[in-house]
Amino acid sequence: MEAAASLILAYFCFSGVLLASGITIRVLFLLSVSQCLKEISPRNRKMEPEQVWLCLIPVFGFVWEIIMFLRVAESLNDEYYDRALRGDGDYGKTLGIVFIVMIGVVISAPFALIPFIMYWVKIREYTKVLRENPNERPYDDEYDDRPRRRSRHRDRDDDEEDDRPRRRPREDDYEDDRPSRRPR
Repeated sequence: MEAAASLILAYFCFSGVLLASGITIRVLFLLSVSQCLKEISPRNRKMEPEQVWLCLIPVFGFVWEIIMFLRVAESLNDEYYDRALRGDGDYGKTLGIVFIVMIGVVISAPFALIPFIMYWVKIREYTKVLRENPNERPYDDEYDDRPRRRSRHRDRDDDEEDDRPRRRPREDDYEDDRPSRRPR
């Protein structure tokens, strides 16, 4: 009887340690994502850094984590474009989705640790790059009303020539003091 009681006690102690370490890892991961979002200028953020903590809510957190992966990738894409930094184009979106899918499939849940760690490492690298390349814009982010470039064109390299047809400028487009060539 004592052996069974000590075995049950050992099981609960092991489960408690496993749960505590899981929560600690989760909090450290969310802290990294939050720090990455803090490095992104407010005009490029698709979510606020404090919103990552919603992932700790038991059932809602699973759905919110999908949204978080997508919004962090969009935010990084916008920030890298504004700072003229070269990114990988994916910004961890694929790893986040693979992680969620693997967690959803109970059989492969232990293997979900691989994309989770890879995503975490990528987020830390993005944070490091953003810290090393500060945004030196002369305007205030909160009051910047410059037009934003549409996201469908962001996948194109800046070096590529734009092949969309353009209208040739006409004489009426320019207002200056030159005399007109039209007969009077």
